[in-house]
Amino acid sequence: MQDRYAGDIGDYGKIALLKELHNQGLSIGVNWYKTEPLAFEIKRNGGYKQNDGAYGISQELKECDPVLAEKLTKIAKSDDRSIRALEKADLIPGAAFFSDTVPVDNREAWHANALSFFRKNNADLIFLDPDNGLLVPSAKKGSPRSVKYAYYEEVAYYLDAKQSVLIYNHRSRKNELEYFREIESRLREKIPETLRDTELFTITFPRFSVRDYFAIPASPEHAKMIQNAFSTMLSGIWKEKRMCQKPITAGATYSEYRARFKSKNDFLKHYRSLPKETVMEMINLSGANTTVKACMASIWNNNK
Repeated sequence: MQDRYAGDIGDYGKIALLKELHNQGLSIGVNWYKTEPLAFEIKRNGGYKQNDGAYGISQELKECDPVLAEKLTKIAKSDDRSIRALEKADLIPGAAFFSDTVPVDNREAWHANALSFFRKNNADLIFLDPDNGLLVPSAKKGSPRSVKYAYYEEVAYYLDAKQSVLIYNHRSRKNELEYFREIESRLREKIPETLRDTELFTITFPRFSVRDYFAIPASPEHAKMIQNAFSTMLSGIWKEKRMCQKPITAGATYSEYRARFKSKNDFLKHYRSLPKETVMEMINLSGANTTVKACMASIWNNNK
């Protein structure tokens, strides 16, 4: 997370989700994974090559949570656009914030300080908000780019401390199903053995830049609260405004998947690329009659 992103459309979705998790009874800790812009992100004229923070909250989307939207918009347009401003705005009741900058060197000490901070503040769920998400093979540990990622081992340490974890991840260009399965597999390799069979929860916020969130509960009680929070976000105005949606691996129905695409051709291209077991799950989840289900299967089989 960088100061220049404060108050943008990404913050709108993430803070709404954290508010709902709090509403379900979880106390929240936020590790911003704060960073400064790296050299390769800055143009010669001093501007930024990519500026996701430029995407504000439209009037239509403000209807999801008018109070939150106005607070974030005010921060984004102020002279103090910063992580600190987000903390001072009291957007998540009772939340504890760790805003030490992620270092390239001595990262273990930085992480130990974060663990100690959230333990002292008795946070039930820790939100990890790195610039890019979970570490990828192209960004080696200890490299300048590594500050933009959370390490899988860091997730595991929070779970060892009996704290649930929510992780932000910027969507890669991989096939959606492959992308989710790869991250889930790597998480299950690293998290405590006692939790490897626990359900992982996922939700996607697709506006402007696709953002995914992975939640790993530290206990059955936390799992129920996380499930309720995700279900609430996916059943109300946030879904109606297409601010959030189920990932394909989370049991999306045919109609829910179809609604993601503006054109029929784009939809068909993606639908036909799905594995057969995923398509059959969609068909089984659909409330359509058998004739319609047969047509759905036929569409997928065409040109296979």
